[in-house]
Amino acid sequence: MRLLTKAGFGFLLLLLSIAAAPNAKADPIVIKTGGFELHNLGNNGTGLADLDTLIGAASSSSTDSNGLGSFIAETNPLTFITGFTGNGSGGSYSFSFSQELTINGQTQILNLLGQIDITQTVDTIHILSSAPLVFDFNDFSLAVNVLPLDIAGPGAAGGTFADVLKAELTVMTKDCNPVPEPATLTLLGLGLAGFAARMRKRRRPLTP
Repeated sequence: MRLLTKAGFGFLLLLLSIAAAPNAKADPIVIKTGGFELHNLGNNGTGLADLDTLIGAASSSSTDSNGLGSFIAETNPLTFITGFTGNGSGGSYSFSFSQELTINGQTQILNLLGQIDITQTVDTIHILSSAPLVFDFNDFSLAVNVLPLDIAGPGAAGGTFADVLKAELTVMTKDCNPVPEPATLTLLGLGLAGFAARMRKRRRPLTP
């Protein structure tokens, strides 16, 4: 009977060690973007050719994820080239663009919305939003949302300005064998302890 009691406590300790152990680190998440070039943003045709221009360079990065949660990843190094966009070109102009986004070998099209504000002295470009994308893999799914961004620079005087476009990635695991919750382990432990105590009591010899 002592063997049974020891086995019960050994099983309990094993479950507790599994619950306390950190999750196994998932495979790296490899992110690749195709890049984009947007020319003549807000240019009414009487300004300098190809200005204002926004270039998003193709990029590749790798991030280790612990399986559940969110993290920020860089998608494109950006270059914003300003210059004279023409007489009477001041105002706000909306635009849309897209690029390929590949994660762990799976490719989708990332569609984005932007706006450029042109004044006599400053041109400001805004990356406003992106259509949500979800990548579905065997062990997890991954939601991608581009973070808003603003880049400003002198308009007519012209210049070249740099920034980085980033996205928030949310990892959702598909755990078919989840680790027991702490409350479940506590109840199991209490049950095993009670069972062991009862068995000891039953084995105790009767005294006259």
